[in-house]
Amino acid sequence: MLADFRKLFRQSAIYGLGTLSTKLAGFVLIPLYTRSFTVAQFGILGLLEVSAAVVISFFGFALYSGFFRWYWDKSGEGKKESIFFTVTIFQAGIVILTYFAAQPFLKGLSQLILDTPDYYYLLRLMLISSLIQLVLVMPNTLLRLQEKPWLFTLANMVQLVFSLLVTVYYIAYRHAGIEGIYYGQIAGSLAFASVLIRHTLRNMVFKFETAILRDIIVYCFPLFLSGVALVMLNVTDRYSLKVLGNMTDVGLYSYGFKLANTLNVFLITSINFAIQPMIYRMMDAPGNKRFYAKLMTYYTFGTMIFALGMMVFGMEITRVFARRVEYFDAWYIFPFIIYSVVFGMMKDVATTGLSISKKTRVIAITVIITAILNLLLNTILIPLMGNQGAALSKMLSMLVFFVLTLYYAQKVYPIPYEMKRISLMLIVAAVMYTLSMLFNSWDLLPRLLAKTLVIASFPFVLYLFRFYEAVELERIRGGWKTWTKWSALRKNIKRLSGH
Repeated sequence: MLADFRKLFRQSAIYGLGTLSTKLAGFVLIPLYTRSFTVAQFGILGLLEVSAAVVISFFGFALYSGFFRWYWDKSGEGKKESIFFTVTIFQAGIVILTYFAAQPFLKGLSQLILDTPDYYYLLRLMLISSLIQLVLVMPNTLLRLQEKPWLFTLANMVQLVFSLLVTVYYIAYRHAGIEGIYYGQIAGSLAFASVLIRHTLRNMVFKFETAILRDIIVYCFPLFLSGVALVMLNVTDRYSLKVLGNMTDVGLYSYGFKLANTLNVFLITSINFAIQPMIYRMMDAPGNKRFYAKLMTYYTFGTMIFALGMMVFGMEITRVFARRVEYFDAWYIFPFIIYSVVFGMMKDVATTGLSISKKTRVIAITVIITAILNLLLNTILIPLMGNQGAALSKMLSMLVFFVLTLYYAQKVYPIPYEMKRISLMLIVAAVMYTLSMLFNSWDLLPRLLAKTLVIASFPFVLYLFRFYEAVELERIRGGWKTWTKWSALRKNIKRLSGH
C-alpha cells in the first residue's frame, strides 16, 4: 500500500504542474483584473464564470465519467480506441448543435443574467470558450486513463503561455475589458488542442460503437443530473447574491471565492486526477478497502494543512492581490469557502463505494437534495449576513452533501473510514484558525511570525490528542532520519520519483 501512495504522490505532483498551468493564468491575472475592473465588473465576470460552469456541466452530459468506467470494464476490452472515438465524436456533435441553437437566445439570456441585453457578445465568447473546453475533455481524460501526466503537463503549460500572453495583450494594451479574458481562454484551448491532436488521432479507431454508447448514456444520465445539480449548488450563491443583493456584492464574493477556491483548483484537482484512475484500477485488488480508508485520512490531513494556512493568512492574501481598497473585505468568507472545499473533497472520496457498485442514481439524489437545501439556506442567510451568508450556506450544504454520500455509500459498499481522526483534524483546525484571528490587529512582521507558528504547530497539536497510530509515528521518524541525511538527498529524490 505504501508503494501505491508513493505513486499517487508522484502523479499528483506531475498533474499538479498541469492543472496549475491551466488555472495559473486566472490566478496570476487577478491583480490585473482588480486594477482594470470595478467590483461590479468583477461581479459580471463572476456571473459569466458560473454560467460557463453550467454550460459545461449541462452539455457535457457527464460523458467523461462513462468513458472512465468503460475504459476499464471487461465489456470494453479490445475496443478502447473505438470507444474513445465514439464518445469524442458524440460530444463534438452536441457542441456544434448547442452553439447554433443558442444564438437566437443570447440577448435574452444577457438580460436575464446581467440585467442588460448589451452583454450578449460576452455570452457568445463565454459559450465558444466553454464548448471548446468540452471537446477537449475527452483527450484530457484519455491522458489520465493512460497515466501520461508528463504529456498532460506539457499541453497545459503551452495552454498557460498562450492564455497569459493573449489575455494581457487585450486587457493591458488593447483595454478590451472582460472580452479579453475569453480571447485568452480560446487561444489557450486551441494551443492545448494543437499539442494533443497527434496523440488523440493515434488512439482512435474510426468505428462507432452504438451499443456501448447507449450503455454509457444510460450509466451517465444519473451522473448528468447530479452533475447539473452539483454545479447549481456551486453557482447558486452568485445568482442568489445578484437577486437578493447587487452586482457589487457578487463582485466582492466572487473575488474572495476565487482566492479561497485555489485550494480546490491547485491542490485537490491535482490529486483527484491521480486518484480516480487508481481507485478504479484497485476495485478488485486485495486490501483495497483499507487503501480507500487511509486515502481519505491522509488526503484530509494534507489538505487541512494547506486549508489552515489559507484561512490564517486570508486577510493578507486578499490584500496582496487586490489593487482597490473595496476588495479588501473579501477575506471574511475565506473559512466558510475553504471548509466547503474540504467537505467537497471528502465527499468525492466517499463516493468511491457508489461508483464501484454503479449506484449512480443515489449520487444524483444526494446532489439534488443538497442543491435544494443550498437554495433554501441562501434565501434565509443572504438577507441576514450578505456575502458571509452565501458562504455559510455553501459550507453547510457541502457538509450535508458529504454526510448523505457517506451514509448511502456505506450501505452498499462499506469502507472502514477513520471518521474520528478526520473529525479531530477539522475541529483542531477550526479552533486554531479562530485563535489566529487575535493576531490580525498586530503589526505586519509579528503578525506573520505568529500566524506561521500557528500553522506549523498543527501536526504537533494533533499529536497531543493521540492522533497518530504507532506505525505512522514509526514511519515519520524513519522519514525524518532518511530526509535529514543530506548526503543521500539525490538518492531519496530519485526513489520518490520512481527512478
